[in-house]
Amino acid sequence: MQEPEAQRAQTPILAFPPFLSDKELAGMLVLTTAWVRSHAREIPGFRRLGSYYRFCSQTVEQWLGSLDQLFLSEKVAALMKVPESWVYANANEIPGVLRLGRYVRFRPVAIQQFLAGSEIVL
Repeated sequence: MQEPEAQRAQTPILAFPPFLSDKELAGMLVLTTAWVRSHAREIPGFRRLGSYYRFCSQTVEQWLGSLDQLFLSEKVAALMKVPESWVYANANEIPGVLRLGRYVRFRPVAIQQFLAGSEIVL
């Protein structure tokens, strides 16, 4: 093997990409890319690479509890079998609530643990 090929053979392949794009993060947060860009400095793991907005996937995972898409209040209401208005009114009492400006989202892992009756919640 030649030298460059030997180096490529030794380079580990990551199981997850080290960075998330602004579009990928917007999909997880169930928000627009424009919202993510305008609030990027407030989001943990933000890195600016020239004109590109990138977010460290490990930091985002620690912040959100997973890299799964967050739940909207309508989904939480359906899972809990209550009106959506009740979810908004009691959001601070529901584990896993995440307030993103005027938007209310819920961490899926915390909601699933809460619905399963687990005492341990993220």
